Amino acid sequence: MLMNYETSELSLKEKAIFRIAVLALGILAGWLFYDKASLGLVIGAALFPLEKEYGKSVMEKRKNELLLQFKDLLYSLSSSVSTGRSIGQGLEESIDFCLGTYGEDDYIIRELKTMVRKMKESNVSEMEVLKDFSERSNLEDIRDFVMVCEICKKLGGDLPKALDKGAEIIGDKITLERELKALMAQKRFESRIIALAPFILILAIKLLSPSYLEPLAVTSSGKVISSIALAMIAAGWVCIERVNRIEI
Repeated sequence: MLMNYETSELSLKEKAIFRIAVLALGILAGWLFYDKASLGLVIGAALFPLEKEYGKSVMEKRKNELLLQFKDLLYSLSSSVSTGRSIGQGLEESIDFCLGTYGEDDYIIRELKTMVRKMKESNVSEMEVLKDFSERSNLEDIRDFVMVCEICKKLGGDLPKALDKGAEIIGDKITLERELKALMAQKRFESRIIALAPFILILAIKLLSPSYLEPLAVTSSGKVISSIALAMIAAGWVCIERVNRIEI
C-alpha cells in the first residue's frame, strides 16, 4: 500500500503509545498535585484530544526523514543519468545504492521498489511514477525535481546536465534545512526541559519531604492552588510549543 505522507492519521501502535504516555503523565500529575493517582486518569483522558497534534508532529517527522533519504537518491539518479541511462533505469539502479545506507523498511527503498514495479509490471511511465511520488509527499524539493525532469523530457533539454545542477541546488537546500532543523531541535529540547522543570522540582520535594506539600492535597484552598499551578504549567507548555513551531 502506497503511503500518503500528508496524512496525520496514526497507526494503532502509534495511538496506543500516545494514549499510554498521556495516561502515565496524567497519573504522575494527579499524584504530584493532588496526591491522588486515580485522579490522574481523568487528567490523562482529558489530554486525548491532543492526539491530532501529535499526529501532525509524526507526519512532519515522516516527511523530514523522506526528504533526507531523497537527497541520497538525487545524487544516485544524477550519476546514473549522466552515464547515458534513462530515468527509469536510474531509479532501478538507485535501489542497490540506497540499500547501502537504508533498510528495506525505509521510505525511499519502498518508494523506489514500488516505482520500478509499476514501470515493469503495469507499463507506467517513469514520469508518471515520479509525479505520483511528488504528489503524495507534497514536498517542495521533490516537486521541483520532478518539474525539472518533466520540462527536460518535453522540451528536449540536456537532462543529465539539468539533473546534475538540480541535484546540487536541491541537495544544498536540503542540507541547509537540515542544519536549521537541528538547531531548532536543540532549542526545542531545551525549552521542553524548562517546561518540565516544575514537575521535576515537585517530584523531588514529594520524595524528600512529603509533609511539605500535604496542605495542597488536603485543603480546599490548596487544591485550588494546585489546579491553578497545573493550568499555568500547561499554558506555558502550549506557548513554548507555539514558539517552537517555526516554518523553514
